[in-house]
Amino acid sequence: MSELTKSSRAAFASGGAVDGVFKNAHYFVLIYYSQVLGLDPGLTGFAVGLGLVFDAISDPLVGYLSDNTRSRWGRRHPWLVGSILPLSASFYFLWFPPGFLKGEAELFVWLVTCNVMMRLGVTMFMVPAYAMLAEISPDYDERSRLISWFQVLQFLFMNGMSIFMYAFWLVPTDEIADGIMNPKGYQDSGVVGTIVIVVACLIFTAGLRKYIPKLREYKVQTSPGITQFYRQILDVLKDRAARIVFGTGAMYYAGVGTTGALWTYIYSFFWGFNSQQLAIIVIPMTLSALLLPPILARLMVGREKNTVAAIGLIGAILMHLGPIFLYMLGLFPERGSITLFWAMFAFAFVETIFFVLFEASWRSMIADLTEQIELKTGRRNEGVIASSVTFASKCALALGTLIAGTLLSMIMFPTEASISDVPMDKIIQLGLIYAPVMSAFWIGGILLLRRHEITRERHKETLKLLAERK
Repeated sequence: MSELTKSSRAAFASGGAVDGVFKNAHYFVLIYYSQVLGLDPGLTGFAVGLGLVFDAISDPLVGYLSDNTRSRWGRRHPWLVGSILPLSASFYFLWFPPGFLKGEAELFVWLVTCNVMMRLGVTMFMVPAYAMLAEISPDYDERSRLISWFQVLQFLFMNGMSIFMYAFWLVPTDEIADGIMNPKGYQDSGVVGTIVIVVACLIFTAGLRKYIPKLREYKVQTSPGITQFYRQILDVLKDRAARIVFGTGAMYYAGVGTTGALWTYIYSFFWGFNSQQLAIIVIPMTLSALLLPPILARLMVGREKNTVAAIGLIGAILMHLGPIFLYMLGLFPERGSITLFWAMFAFAFVETIFFVLFEASWRSMIADLTEQIELKTGRRNEGVIASSVTFASKCALALGTLIAGTLLSMIMFPTEASISDVPMDKIIQLGLIYAPVMSAFWIGGILLLRRHEITRERHKETLKLLAERK
């Protein structure tokens, strides 16, 4: 395959906008349904977790079906097109529960339904999208460059939406003193997010249509069936490198799921920042992602992807959890102070660089599994590989979200309460339980990364052996 054009890179990167808007919603759905709509946080976490589990279960099926799709549009594009309506519609209705819902039980069912449909749409788009990373470029370093721009767009939209949330949407009104409790703000974000999802899906799908002839070259040799489904899944799971990548993603996303669901709690209740301060502190988290491509390119010189991913995860622990540990030890600025605000402003900038560094390296590691498994099985199973990896990570994300709601219930954190109404002992308990749990997850991921075995030289040798077979 010839070198990718700028338009191809831009089209692939647009998929990150879809993922960014979707992931931004994860930061706010728990607090919207529990604090604003009044659903018990444990039930909210359980509802979101159920949607994530369904999403994870559907991943391998969609990956397998997309690998084995036969159409004049190739293997991936039918799924990309088919994802747009269910994803955008369910995302919109997530933020607009109808007024006729009465009581927690009906609100719980609505949240579960919206989550299930939304995450099915996400799976239908993201699994084929990630599978195409391995298909449109076999090059070890090009894959890292390509996914780095995807990650840039993901973080720009994920954090950019948060800026708009705190600066323009979650603002106080004459009736609502605390902007976090403003339901219209969440609904405005739902409208904008829906528009971004539709536009980005169309750009990705149309922009990469020229690769359809290339994608059709990977012939489907066997008819899809239940036996083939399990066989192809098991073939992936038998690979040691794949299991290491699965496990790393699972540990990372268990922490991310908890962090995402509790981010607003930590920055609003624990650190004592108001909506305007939150809008400002998300700015460095948005802009720092732009540094990923040059930093990743520099770190990849003479290093393997698992090493770069480990650097990212170690840095994330230090930058994200270090301040909490220091505060609990009395070694950090006073809660709610301007000194604390600017300290966290700086930490947020560096923290995001480390997070995107890990995710870009890890996603590129997934793509490199393709040729190794093809060498063993004779099949191109990009979709099965991508979906099997994300299966593990999404189950972990579901676990993390469930843990977040459970932790809040365990310490009996108040619901429908503004920052000033929460007792200080509950805020301290939140920090005491949050930081150790996050540390355990991410340290586990670092230990697994040390065992990854697909190096640059091994990848070149695999490509050479595959070429000799043809």
